[in-house]
Amino acid sequence: MGFPPGVAEELVIKVLRSCDPKNYKSSSKPISEINNEIMCNTVAEEIEVIAEEDSTTQDDENTKETAHSSGDYSQDITTNEKNDQLKDKSKFPEDYKPPVIPVQKNSESYNGAVREKYTWAQTITELDITIKLPPNTKSKDLKVLINNGDICIQCRNGEVIIKDNLPYKIKANDSVWSISEGKLLIHLEKVQERWWDRLLSGEEPIDLNKIDASRPLDELPEDHIAKVRELQWNQEQKLKGLPTSDEIRNMEILKKAWNAEGSPFKGQEFDPSVLQIQ
Repeated sequence: MGFPPGVAEELVIKVLRSCDPKNYKSSSKPISEINNEIMCNTVAEEIEVIAEEDSTTQDDENTKETAHSSGDYSQDITTNEKNDQLKDKSKFPEDYKPPVIPVQKNSESYNGAVREKYTWAQTITELDITIKLPPNTKSKDLKVLINNGDICIQCRNGEVIIKDNLPYKIKANDSVWSISEGKLLIHLEKVQERWWDRLLSGEEPIDLNKIDASRPLDELPEDHIAKVRELQWNQEQKLKGLPTSDEIRNMEILKKAWNAEGSPFKGQEFDPSVLQIQ
């Protein structure tokens, strides 16, 4: 009921005593007020039990005893929790180390890399480049040239920020760039769906085995989505002990061949159990 240990029992005893005719005394208070008073007094005594450790005074010896018992109870809970933790740890060997899952915290370099002058990120179909610009740089101060196979970004004063070939083709007409919060943001669309191991041809490649190569299901081609759905359905069928899609297709073919010309089973009731399919 939410009471600390012993409070519920003490509350019941006090109420019983107040209702005992031997202990009954005339009072001008209604029964509801008397019950509320008993309740408040009982709970108030228990609130004193949970006093902070730096308290210098206590009301009486009963409070000290109750506080001691309450401390023992909390200590028992802590001990039980520690025992449970030890039991959980005992399930694994002492030298067990959980697998390291790569986490890419910086979205500007997601599946990409951080370079000296720029940072790039990618999905299977897109590229995003982030370049930190000098203070107070405006769009008119930049010259951005994006072609299908190369990219060039330089300031009007002649300083070159990026100028190199791309390892793969992009859709130059679909490229977009803008300036936001002192950064040049460039968005590129890939011609082919593939993971790039570098943004520029002269750049050090990244390890594609360490990137997040997962893709949302709705981004896959329709035939791939259909195949994934079929695999999921087949797995559910296996768990239920039911035939998979391949088994159903094979059964349909067998039914057609059952009554075909030259079949030894022609005219008989279909019964696949008579066949031994390896």
